[in-house]
Amino acid sequence: MKIIDTSDPRLAAENIADRIAGLDYVVETVRLPDLHLKEGMEAPSSFVVATRNSIVPHLVSESINDGMGLIGTGVAADEVTPDQLEAILIAVNKAGARSKAATTAYSWTPELLEAACRGGAEPLLEHYGLDRRFLETIEDRGRATAEPLSYEDFAAAVPRYLRNTRLTRGEIGLNFGGNHFLELQAVDRLVDHEEVARMGLRPGELVVMYHLGPGPLGSILSNLYAYRAKPQLHRKIGYAFFRNALHIAKGLHFHRTFARLNDWLVVDADSEQGRALSNVLQVIKNYGFAYRMGTISGIADALQTVLGVDRNDLSLVVDMSHNMIQPESIGEDSFWVSRHNCCRPVPGMAGIVAGNHQMASCLTVGPRGCDQAVSGYDHGVGFLIEEALETRSLDADPRGLQVRRLRMTRGTEQLHGREVLPLLAPSVIESAMSSLETSGYARPVAYLRPLATLKHKT
Repeated sequence: MKIIDTSDPRLAAENIADRIAGLDYVVETVRLPDLHLKEGMEAPSSFVVATRNSIVPHLVSESINDGMGLIGTGVAADEVTPDQLEAILIAVNKAGARSKAATTAYSWTPELLEAACRGGAEPLLEHYGLDRRFLETIEDRGRATAEPLSYEDFAAAVPRYLRNTRLTRGEIGLNFGGNHFLELQAVDRLVDHEEVARMGLRPGELVVMYHLGPGPLGSILSNLYAYRAKPQLHRKIGYAFFRNALHIAKGLHFHRTFARLNDWLVVDADSEQGRALSNVLQVIKNYGFAYRMGTISGIADALQTVLGVDRNDLSLVVDMSHNMIQPESIGEDSFWVSRHNCCRPVPGMAGIVAGNHQMASCLTVGPRGCDQAVSGYDHGVGFLIEEALETRSLDADPRGLQVRRLRMTRGTEQLHGREVLPLLAPSVIESAMSSLETSGYARPVAYLRPLATLKHKT
């Protein structure tokens, strides 16, 4: 399966989606509204694939358990000044790590790294002093399996050198580079008043949305179990060295499976290699959820510093992944389901379809029965917005509202740019939500108007 020309990301995505759908181990695929192919990716974004007894790492990006979340503050957005909005973003930015190996107040000890890999979000909630009720709104309660992984499974999945280095436990929770962001929003237009209230939100409330990766360990482990096209050349060389050393020690059958320069890897889930890869994916999933608990803690500290908000008054509306490979039972069948830049619908669970820094995002809920078929919903509609911008088919919001955007160097107060931009009308995301609702994958609950967004200079 070769990477193809991405000069037309939509056409490229359709072509490769057709090829994937025709593979003999693929049972079903779902193409979502924001379907496109990113440069360096082996499979399209906004694409769901169910396979029978086969684990295919290249169906998602290396950033497994990349995710998003939404925090309710209990504060009315119109009572917060623009200067205070910026101060919150600057406080979060300053608290982040300047590099992946740098340590901050949110960094982990080796013991906490083990707790994260084995137990997911739960032990980190305790560490950061966050309310245990948050577990109820984290996808799968923030853990890959019902019980924590054994120490033996953890030790087999995470090489000793990765357990001891600061690289895997230094930069935790506050990295908003690339297409990731931190955004302050207002609960703006309600579609379902009762559902909004059930989620603990009020009209006009200030909420905080975060979108960031699974942390360093997840990406490293992903690259140690499959050759990936995206990393820079020097990283490819480093990963190749460690990948060979790791798997030759486990035997030739492991080395032949994982150390070759395969651009499309298929692993039998019932094989010894498949069981090992499944274990690694569980560790990555746990680590990603735990990593984002550091994000929530950093946001809570900034809100307390700037607005005097007590972290006990915060609510976690949702935290969920949008880049995952995992086994799922659908009806009477069991599949390995891969969702690349899209989310798993859960009946009654909140979700997010992101707009961008000038367009509202949508708070969603999983419709009844959405888990009875292979399904998913877009984690955002960024590509559709870019298409609309290119064709100049977007209008400004008729209210004449503005949004702010800061670009900073993480771990500092260094500001590289401040923009004040017009709020755009939500036509693109409304259209996508109409399609998702018709398909039974996600139902709109409220639109969240952006107020101020933080991006890291990378």
